[in-house]
Amino acid sequence: MTQGDNIEEDESKIDRFQPKTLAMKSWKKKYLAGDKSKNKPIAVSTPIENIGVLEQLRTDDGWEAGFFRPLKLFLPLSIISFFNESINGVFCIWGPCSSPPSYYLLPKLIAFISIFPFLMLVLQERGESAKHGEGYGKGVFWGVVVGFLMFILLSVWGLFGEW
Repeated sequence: MTQGDNIEEDESKIDRFQPKTLAMKSWKKKYLAGDKSKNKPIAVSTPIENIGVLEQLRTDDGWEAGFFRPLKLFLPLSIISFFNESINGVFCIWGPCSSPPSYYLLPKLIAFISIFPFLMLVLQERGESAKHGEGYGKGVFWGVVVGFLMFILLSVWGLFGEW
């Protein structure tokens, strides 16, 4: 085995490497294309192209993107409700109760009303949609379920827990 054989072996490894994602394709263009590869790159990677690759990587599709979309609303709302209940919690079955502040029901109202747009989104994104990938609607549905349960649990914990 001579030095020339080693170079041919390296070239075949480089040319056989088939990237699966846009970031890997950009990396192959930038680092593996050149003197070692038989296939010359068509264009040189510029910072503008790198921004385009990042934008394409941040596409809003798939189950994970759908799952985390409702949680972006329900997580902060749950934390606000936890502190609202721990400070202003009103729970009395027998006897007179003091009136809660005017903003007391606001987190519950926002959580209840926000369920409907998310469920309308679920109905629009059933199956394979042109705008989002497969499983996006299921992700949104399960995100709403988990988010609403998290909201209820943190509200109850703020109401009855010692903080």
